[in-house]
Amino acid sequence: MGLGVNRRGLLAAGPLLMLGGAGPATAADLPGETIALWPGAAPGGEAVKAAERRVPYNWPDGRVDYSIVGVTRPTLTIYRPVGVLPPKFAVLVLPGGGFNKVVIDKEGHDVARWLAGQGIAAGVLLYRLPTDRWSAGVDAPLQDAQRALRLLKAKVGASRTGALGFSAGATLAAALASRGAAPLYPPVDALDGRPVLPDFIGLGYVWLTTPKPRGPEWTPFHGFTVPTQAFIFHAADDPKVPIANAREGAAAIRAAGGQAEVHEYPTGGHGFALRSPPDAPEAAWAGQFLAWLDRLGG
Repeated sequence: MGLGVNRRGLLAAGPLLMLGGAGPATAADLPGETIALWPGAAPGGEAVKAAERRVPYNWPDGRVDYSIVGVTRPTLTIYRPVGVLPPKFAVLVLPGGGFNKVVIDKEGHDVARWLAGQGIAAGVLLYRLPTDRWSAGVDAPLQDAQRALRLLKAKVGASRTGALGFSAGATLAAALASRGAAPLYPPVDALDGRPVLPDFIGLGYVWLTTPKPRGPEWTPFHGFTVPTQAFIFHAADDPKVPIANAREGAAAIRAAGGQAEVHEYPTGGHGFALRSPPDAPEAAWAGQFLAWLDRLGG
């Protein structure tokens, strides 16, 4: 496999390996293709009254990020690397937001553009939220993740397709790895007959079992029950999600016959994604993730 260094990716996330061949465009140059997830209305929305809104977050340096609430028309936005056909890897990017919102820029489009700049196809999932009274409850976003992974596999045709999630999005990635094969919605077309388990998962500052959920109706993750390949990263000073989730999750993956690589950092807090200074310890996760994928691909 040809390896190289993308200068913009290097500035954003430290020394990065570029997978899939030479010649991808810089991340900011790559347009995305947005696809409706469902051919009609999303399943189980009879009681939903939500209205989709973009909610801005203003950073002290003048940047503005957006989160989405009230999602009723979930979408998949695909970023394809230039000159890599087909790519070796495709990644379903699952933003966080505590299942109350979707942090679509910082943990979604920014990450997908960066991955595409490294020669990896990426799809950002804008998923439904359990608080909007979908009949499937906490499984509504998991239904979307199942459908999105099938779409990404069909559209991109990569050798391996996995998921990379952040915070609640990482909870969703873990659920997809363990419950993704379950028939959680009635098939809407031939696509829904295709296999849906991810080939690998990345879990960033993930919430799994600590603090313990009140019951299965509070989380789509019900434990690791099938072998999976996982890359896990977490900051020790995370004020929202204890690092015990990373450690316990890795142990559970190994107990289920899978493999887990865990990276712990002294700093980073919660929600750092690709926004940490290049010399911050937690900024190393991006290069480490690409190196892990490189080893995974052989």
